[in-house]
Amino acid sequence: MYKNDTMTVSVGTLSKPKKATLPKMMSLEAYFQAEETALEKNEFHNGKVIKMAGGTYNHDSLGLKIGKLMDNFVEDNDLNYRVNSSEIKIRIEAYNKVVYADALVISEKPEFYQNRKDTITNPIIIVEVLSDSTGEHDRTTKFEYYRSIPSFREYVLIHQNKKHISVYTHQEDNTWRVRDYDGEEVTAILYALHLCPIPLKRLYRGLEI
Repeated sequence: MYKNDTMTVSVGTLSKPKKATLPKMMSLEAYFQAEETALEKNEFHNGKVIKMAGGTYNHDSLGLKIGKLMDNFVEDNDLNYRVNSSEIKIRIEAYNKVVYADALVISEKPEFYQNRKDTITNPIIIVEVLSDSTGEHDRTTKFEYYRSIPSFREYVLIHQNKKHISVYTHQEDNTWRVRDYDGEEVTAILYALHLCPIPLKRLYRGLEI
């Protein structure tokens, strides 16, 4: 069993903590146990543990801002939805994965994986802020993984290097329609959240793009 202890190494007369790292391959149960005390976020991909890259200022701000805009809309309209940040894990059962998104929305109440309060299985909306290193993966492979989640109805991709949002909405015939919103004078619409408006001017306000 993996044990995430803090070790010290001597440097002259001083000692400093040595960061614990997760092994590259481990069971799902061991991953959850290790992640509880891990110093950095890690994702689980069918036995392979992958450390998440650190985000930029814009990346972090956009994730927080869209979460705030969605949560304000839910509160103002007294809707039975829950908005969560990037701290909550998503369990993708069909692919044996546990991943993090930049924000997510749950309808009514969360369904927790094996009663774990940090991992849900029923997101209705998932938000990813695109970066140079993960953008293509988020648009293609990760979207494929997310589509296997029965509750999943809308995928929101936010660019951090330009004022642009893509919204993929699930249709009744099991296809996905994409709507692109470009420029700060437009407003994106989240159809899976009662036509929640996301004004790009408010979303990108204060950021250097």
